[in-house]
Amino acid sequence: MGHMDYLDFFNLSEDPFGLTPDSHYFYPSKMHNDVLASLDYAVEQKEGFSLIVGEPGTGKTTILKIFIDRWKERAEIALIITPRLSPEELLQAILDDLSIHIETTNKNELIKVFRDFLINHSLAGRRVIIIVDEAQNLSDGCLEELRLLSNLETEKEKLLQIILVGQPELQRRLHSEGLRQLDQRISIRATLRPLTAAETSDYISFRLIKAGKGSAILDDKTKKLIHKLSGGVPRLINLTASRAMMIAYIGASHHIRKRHVLDAVKHIPDTRPKMGFRISTLRYTVIAIILIGTVSALLVGYNILQRSNDSSPTSMKTMGPYHEEKAAPPSVNPPISVKPDNSASGQRIATVTVRAARLREWPSVQAGIASVVSEGESFEVTDEWTASGGSKWYKVRIPNGGEYWIASYIVSVSSSLSKSH
Repeated sequence: MGHMDYLDFFNLSEDPFGLTPDSHYFYPSKMHNDVLASLDYAVEQKEGFSLIVGEPGTGKTTILKIFIDRWKERAEIALIITPRLSPEELLQAILDDLSIHIETTNKNELIKVFRDFLINHSLAGRRVIIIVDEAQNLSDGCLEELRLLSNLETEKEKLLQIILVGQPELQRRLHSEGLRQLDQRISIRATLRPLTAAETSDYISFRLIKAGKGSAILDDKTKKLIHKLSGGVPRLINLTASRAMMIAYIGASHHIRKRHVLDAVKHIPDTRPKMGFRISTLRYTVIAIILIGTVSALLVGYNILQRSNDSSPTSMKTMGPYHEEKAAPPSVNPPISVKPDNSASGQRIATVTVRAARLREWPSVQAGIASVVSEGESFEVTDEWTASGGSKWYKVRIPNGGEYWIASYIVSVSSSLSKSH
C-alpha cells in the first residue's frame, strides 16, 4: 500500500465521516426536517421562544448552521455560543453580535436603543433572532434576562424570536419554580433523538454517496452493529464508521465488516448503546478537538502503561495511521517553543509500532506529511514537544539527515547509549 491514501483507496473525494458540523452532509431525517420546519414556523409566525434539546452529538449545531443559512438574508441573527456570561455581558454580547454599537453601559439606555432597532427592523419586514447554543450553561439570571427581552413587543406583535438550544438538562431546569414564567412562554419545543437503525443505515449510505460514492462496502449487518454501538448518535456513528473504514484500509479490504467495527470501538470511549458524549460545543470547530481530547487522554494512559511494561503493544497495531490522523487537536501554527526532555540519559530510539506511520513537518496532524514509514523502522529521537491538548510528539532524524515529527503513541521509545539505527 505504501503511500496510498485512505480516501484514494476507497475512491472517495473527501472524508464521509468528518466530525465538524457540515451543512453539505446534513442528513435530512424526518425528525431533523421537522425541527427545521418548526423553527421556520416560529420565526415566520413571530412566536417568542423556541427550545431545541438533544444529547451531545445528535446534530443540534448542524441544524443551527442550516437554519442560519436559510435566514441570514432575511433576518438579523445574534448567535451566542459562550453562554457562561453575566446577564449584563449577555445583553452586551447580543448587541455586539447584531452590530449595535453604543457608548453607554446604562442598561435602560441599552434596552431603549435595542427596542428602536427591533421596531425599525420590524417595519422593514426583517426578523431579529437570538440563538443561544449550549443554553444549559446559562445562569438563571441570563434566562430571566432573555425573558425580559422577549417582553419587547408592540401591541400587534413580538419583535424578537429567541431560540434556546441545549442538552436535556435545560428542559429539566425550565420546569423549576424560578423559571416557570419563561417555560410558559416557550411555544415551540423539539427534541433531537438518536437515529433509528433504519435511519442509521440510510445516514451511512447518504454520507458515503455525498463523499463521492467510492468503493467502500458496508453491508446491513455492519450498519446494524454500528447503530447498536453508537446508540444512533450521529457523532458516534461518524467516529465508529470512520475508524472501521481506516482499519479495513489497513487490512486492504474494501468490505467493512463487523470485525472492523468491533476493532474500531475498542478505542472509542462511550460507544455503548444509548450513551452520548457529554461534551460541550464551545465553537463549531472545537467539537472535533474536544472529542479527540477524550481519545488523547486514553492514549496518554496507554503510553504510561506502555512505558511501564516496555513491551511491544499489540492492541494498537491494527489502528495504523488512523490514530495519528484523528487523535491530536489541530493546531494551525507550528509550535514556537519546543522543550527537550533531558530526563533520558544517552540517546533515545523511536521504533514505529503501527503498520504505516506518517512523519510530519511539524508536530500537528494539520502539518504536511514528509514521509510514510513502516512498522519496525527505528529513528534517533532529537527532541519532543507536548501540545496544549496533551498529545506528545517526537522529533526524529531519518537516515538522510532530515528531521521530522511523529506522534508519540505510534512509536515505542527506548534509551540507547550506542548510536545504532
